[in-house]
Amino acid sequence: MALSPSKLRGFYCGAALAALCITFFSGSVDAKATFITFDAGRVMAINASNTVTGWGGGGNSFIRTIDGTFTTFTVPESVGTQATGINDDGVVAGFYNDSGEAAHGFVRAADGTIATFDGPGASYTIALAINNKGEVAGYYFDGEATHGFVRTARGKLNAFDVQGSNFTQIWSINSKGAITGDYTGSDGLVHSFIRAADGTVTTFDAAGADSGTSARSINIRGAITGFYFDNGAKIGFVRAPDGGITTFSLPGCRMVPVGINRGGEIAGECDFDKHLGHSAGFVRRANGKIQTFHVPQGGVGTQPAGINDAGVIGGYYNAGSFLRFP
Repeated sequence: MALSPSKLRGFYCGAALAALCITFFSGSVDAKATFITFDAGRVMAINASNTVTGWGGGGNSFIRTIDGTFTTFTVPESVGTQATGINDDGVVAGFYNDSGEAAHGFVRAADGTIATFDGPGASYTIALAINNKGEVAGYYFDGEATHGFVRTARGKLNAFDVQGSNFTQIWSINSKGAITGDYTGSDGLVHSFIRAADGTVTTFDAAGADSGTSARSINIRGAITGFYFDNGAKIGFVRAPDGGITTFSLPGCRMVPVGINRGGEIAGECDFDKHLGHSAGFVRRANGKIQTFHVPQGGVGTQPAGINDAGVIGGYYNAGSFLRFP
């Protein structure tokens, strides 16, 4: 079975719903922001120079620089290559599937050199994030448990488990080496954690979470964003470096934060309860103000993938990929 770091949703409004979709999203049009759109699969990450990476049709991945230059690549002998992270040096991390559909991690250097790797005894390895030191984070499954990992720039892979859990996922790593993600506890519920570069682990849940808290992104200052479930609702949160948690939501919207930048701006996706499969992007300012947006002229399936320190958001929508400039 081919693996993906997230569940992909349908993007398109059927003919009978077209007018409804246009009306529904018209209230969230972003008048001040500007967009660049391009015909590529799914942008999954953005760096400081507005270079993006992601994956598309044909089983390949791509890198797009701000001047519009595209570079496509595949891991040799793979049947599907999925880039998931890029650092400021243009080093890309991700995973690929072999002919037996097993997943393996890879790192692609700026010169195009590709190194592949696996967790110890892994039947699949999923690399999801890379920092400016070249450290790659993700998770792998060894047949018995799912473990988090951090792979150094020199290729040493260090496994990590939250104590007492047999399911640990790392979603994000910052350039100080702090990681965040989630794990399944002995109670069967999903909880979140932060692991400092010195190995100190702190677990946490959002107040009111009744069926899980998932941390998805950590910035250079140690602030974390993610979501939790409360009586079926999916609610966003930001956890300050001192541990204080602030929650945020919009009526009728399932919040899925995907990135937080140095200034505390959060980008994410808003799935609307009454229009399943239809989504808008959102940006939450450090002052708590939330603005939803969609790619103009048809971007009813707008799904951000990341935000850089300049507030530029990269992501994808029903007709390709986009960059949103504030």
